[in-house]
Amino acid sequence: MRWQDKGLIISVKKYGENSLILHLFTENHGVHAGLVKYNTTKKSGNIYEVGNILSVEWTGRLEEQLGFYKSELEKSYLYNIMNNSLKLEALIAICSMLYAFLAARQSHSTLYIRTIQIIKYLSKKEELWLSKYIHWELLLLSELGYGLDFSKCVVTGDINNLEYVSPKSGRAVSAKGAGKWKNKLLILPNFLQNLNKNTSNKNELINGIKLTTFFLNRYVLSIGLRLPDSRDRFTNKLQKLNFNDN
Repeated sequence: MRWQDKGLIISVKKYGENSLILHLFTENHGVHAGLVKYNTTKKSGNIYEVGNILSVEWTGRLEEQLGFYKSELEKSYLYNIMNNSLKLEALIAICSMLYAFLAARQSHSTLYIRTIQIIKYLSKKEELWLSKYIHWELLLLSELGYGLDFSKCVVTGDINNLEYVSPKSGRAVSAKGAGKWKNKLLILPNFLQNLNKNTSNKNELINGIKLTTFFLNRYVLSIGLRLPDSRDRFTNKLQKLNFNDN
């Protein structure tokens, strides 16, 4: 069997003296592993870095086999990300969560496109990249079957004044619907109610990451896992961030 695709490197493991097992998040084949032969030259080593995007050809006698990758570097954004520790942690967190949570060989084409977009944002002087990243985590939750619904109040049906999220249902709650239970609800930042809306407001961003963290933790608990350490490092740095220099 043989196919060609593009993919983001989300895991690299050494195999023997001169081989690597790559896990790629590919555009058309989902998370897919393959073996590559490599030499130890600096040029070759720089290709197989987590976060790089490769053009690959996969071959295997049977579909379920590990198979082999022939690869060329399609794009690397690492050079523009490495000097910003928060952005680097975000990139590593993205790759770690894709590797840990997505089932192998199941296509997630929308998530792939949005993932490449957020990595491009990380590589630029993009002031609103943090809110775009939180939107990406909401999409990841949706792809995992834990999509949240902010379209209307779960209690009253109102579409206005949506200020909270129910930790049980993952649905929005209006100020009126919250009533005396508002202290038990999660805060819904305004920018998360519209996919195309972003913010640089610190409080909104912190509340946004708290929201996705809560539901990501619920998801991983349900499958007997935990959030990757890289995701914890990212959120810890975010909490301490001076938002005048992000």
